[in-house]
Amino acid sequence: MALWKISAKNSNNTPCKNKRQKLEKGMFVETSTISPIPPLGYPKEQQMLADLFKSKYGIEIDPTRMNRSNFDCEKIG
Repeated sequence: MALWKISAKNSNNTPCKNKRQKLEKGMFVETSTISPIPPLGYPKEQQMLADLFKSKYGIEIDPTRMNRSNFDCEKIG
């Protein structure tokens, strides 16, 4: 099992469904996965990561935008 920190690379609204919302650089969520492979880029994991951002910050992220262009993925455990 691996623990991951997913954080926004930049302050922008590119990954947001509602363009009136904005991610700030450094906003992050933490999650665990069974696989040692980073969760960014996998459709099943993208929706879960978008849901985590919505529950923590109230920002709706387009799951298809949960990728390395917009977010950093760091293994923390």
